Amino acid sequence: MSNGKKARISLSPPEFTYFNEIKYSVGKDPLVRVGSLEDHGDGQFEVKLFVKGIKKAKALATLIASDKVIGDIGIRVKVISGGKAISPIARILTAREIAGLYRIAFRTNRIFQFVALRSIFGSTYVYPVFRIKVVQFYNDDLSDFYGNYNNVAAFVFRNVLLNEIDGVHIQFSTAKKRRSRKK
Repeated sequence: MSNGKKARISLSPPEFTYFNEIKYSVGKDPLVRVGSLEDHGDGQFEVKLFVKGIKKAKALATLIASDKVIGDIGIRVKVISGGKAISPIARILTAREIAGLYRIAFRTNRIFQFVALRSIFGSTYVYPVFRIKVVQFYNDDLSDFYGNYNNVAAFVFRNVLLNEIDGVHIQFSTAKKRRSRKK
């Protein structure tokens, strides 16, 4: 049943997948606008996050993975507020301070629920908790019937945010499912 034309199969480049992970996680906030993916040549890309509010921007700049390397591709993420590039907080942060940054950075994010601390065997961990949600976007995924990328929201945030800050480990978590009442 061929009409003489060959099917063209292509996959979404990793920089587009990462850009969409940012867009559909961190970008799910009315105070954050994700700029376009800028190609700087030689496999170097940049994404700008335009954030309303300097405190929110500073918190987000501290939590986001600002440089992502995927094979030979480098992706830089810049946080912009008030027309200026925002740098991460430079001093050493405690687990409690990191949790506070999550509250500031994601308070208005539609997927974020809350952040908690838990001490286990003498170490304190930060647990940002996200809604029970699947992040989905078209991505030429041949393993999905519709070609979509599908991942649990907490794991998408884990991919685009830092997993450790000043020796404090971040444990990205999904909210607890509520039981439905039987009628």
